[in-house]
Amino acid sequence: RKNQIVGVGSGSTIVHAVDRLKERNAQEDLNIRCVPTSFQARQLILDAGLVLSDLEREAQVDITIDGCDESDDNLTLIKGGGGCLTQEKIVAAFSKEFVVIADYRKNSSALGQQWKYVPIEVVPF
Repeated sequence: RKNQIVGVGSGSTIVHAVDRLKERNAQEDLNIRCVPTSFQARQLILDAGLVLSDLEREAQVDITIDGCDESDDNLTLIKGGGGCLTQEKIVAAFSKEFVVIADYRKNSSALGQQWKYVPIEVVPF
C-alpha cells in the first residue's frame, strides 16, 4: 500500500521480493520506505532505487518481509543462519505484520535436516 514502511530481510528469496517491490513501487507510485535487516538488504534496497530508511527515523514498520533457513511441515522455522538474527528480530519487533517467504529448498519434514545447529547471536552490553 501507499506510504508504507517496509522491513526488508535477508537471504536468497529476499532478492525476488525486492525486485517485486521495485516493480510495484514504479508501477503504482507506492512511495514506500525500506528498513533493512542486514548489509545485504541495504544494498538490495539501494540497487533497486528504493528509499532507504532506518529505525531511528521510523517509529514503526508496517510490514517486514524476511526469508528463513528451514521450514518444517508445521511451518516452524529456523532463521538467522546468515548471521543477521538480532537485527532481523529487532525490525520484526517494530513491525505490525511479519511475512516469511521461502522456496522449495527450505522445506524439510522435520527441522534440523538442513541445519545441524540452531543459530544464536550474542550481543555484548
